[in-house]
Amino acid sequence: MRLSTTGRFPTRIVNCEGVLKSFGAKAVFLPGREVVNDSPSPVIAPKRERLPSIDILRGFVMAVMALDHVRDYFSLDRGNWMDPTQTRVELFLTRWFAQLCAPAFFLLAGLGAYLSLSGGKSKATVARFLATRGLFLILLDLTLVRIAWDFNFDYEGGPWFIVLTCLGASMIVLAGLMFLSTFWVVVFSVAIIGGSNLLDRIPEAQWGRLEPLYALLHSRSGDELFGIDFYVSYSLLPWVGIMSLGYAIGPIFRMEPPRRRRCLFLLGFGFLLVFAILRGLRLYGDPRPWSTDPDNPLTYLAFLRTKKYPASLQHVLMTLGPLLMALALLDRVKTPGMIGRWFVQFGRAPLFFYLLHLYVLHALVVLIGSVQGFPPQELFVLYSGLPDGFGFRLPGVFVIWLVVLAICFPLCKWFDRLKRRNQSVWLSYF
Repeated sequence: MRLSTTGRFPTRIVNCEGVLKSFGAKAVFLPGREVVNDSPSPVIAPKRERLPSIDILRGFVMAVMALDHVRDYFSLDRGNWMDPTQTRVELFLTRWFAQLCAPAFFLLAGLGAYLSLSGGKSKATVARFLATRGLFLILLDLTLVRIAWDFNFDYEGGPWFIVLTCLGASMIVLAGLMFLSTFWVVVFSVAIIGGSNLLDRIPEAQWGRLEPLYALLHSRSGDELFGIDFYVSYSLLPWVGIMSLGYAIGPIFRMEPPRRRRCLFLLGFGFLLVFAILRGLRLYGDPRPWSTDPDNPLTYLAFLRTKKYPASLQHVLMTLGPLLMALALLDRVKTPGMIGRWFVQFGRAPLFFYLLHLYVLHALVVLIGSVQGFPPQELFVLYSGLPDGFGFRLPGVFVIWLVVLAICFPLCKWFDRLKRRNQSVWLSYF
């Protein structure tokens, strides 16, 4: 078949409309007639198709995160739910599942950066987006997020460096790492995740004038920098390594689906196997070895009680393993069901959901607490300062959680549609 063209397209095609369209041409095919391209256009990179598995998993952990924050504000059980000596099984497991959230945020953020490259964007474009979004997250953490937690403008004690600050800083680091080969990104990730516990062997006091640096890298404590007090909840290590690991596993998503699922599942299983060996034999990777008390049947839960602040190697292995295996299983989902669609909506607007649920949650604290007779001024505080007697037992916590999700879902759905209609860079940060 002969091809007549006025542009810079191939001059011969054998009965294949799809090939011509792949070059951006508008063609008219008529049996036994010429194929005419009357409007040549430049080659456009194909738009990357979103994987439902990633949105579902991200949305699921966002919902679990919301449950953990509802627990913070509304639970009458104010003790340490992860301490086997003062908890119940249902409380421990509720809190344990929340341990999956932060590793998922960092892993999927790194993976998303890699998949952006598969969508046709250049490394420079993605790196610029990561760096600016990272700065944006840090700014949000120090302003709107801080206000949402305690509903006041009292910044006594200085800024808090919590999860969004750590995410933002990790994105800025990843923006530079992207220009290395995948091999060196893997080396960096393994070194950071596997080696961060080496810092446990150096007493904090030995850092001297560099003690604030230690707090930012590998501590959960307050310190002073340039005369300003600050508090670190999420130190940079090993979270930056988890994000770069998410970027490093990106090539797996270029594989055919069956092979991709197999690789993700085996990688996750391998993480769990290494965790079981290190934990079971009380080897390297967590400064708090597990032990059991024969007089307390719940102390077997100590096996799963790894250190999160700062996150230990064993904590990372214990959480990333199930997450990678979940990605493999969810990869089979083509059309999510009703519950899956809820998770997809939360996962498609994660930052919007994060901000929204904090304000909705704290507003419910003020509303319900006022109805119960507590002075409103006592409710404009961080959850640790709420008055005694406020809150509910675990079933009530779950009811409040469902109310929070029900309020957030339609708003997240609206925001997702807004993002798809309006291709603003600022909206894409959310």
